[in-house]
Amino acid sequence: MTDKIKLDFQVNQNIYYRTGIFFILIALIINLLTRYDIITLDWKQLRIFPIFVGMAFYFYGVYAYYNKTSDLSFLKQTFIGLLIGFSILGVFYLTK
Repeated sequence: MTDKIKLDFQVNQNIYYRTGIFFILIALIINLLTRYDIITLDWKQLRIFPIFVGMAFYFYGVYAYYNKTSDLSFLKQTFIGLLIGFSILGVFYLTK
């Protein structure tokens, strides 16, 4: 295996990548708090905004990192991880 594995903490110097992760975590927290009725359903309208902004910043951060380092293995790992995550979500919603 000649490709090195890049982990998230090795890329976290990219401000766009960190901002994207932050917004995605905010959306996750809002979803969990509304699901367990800790906050009102009015907050449920705000959950889509952090997802869109977070994903845009995340992908731009990955793009900026690739332009800076030309590391193709990190792009492969990122998109394989996203594909696995979306597949799990798809199976979860189809079996629900």
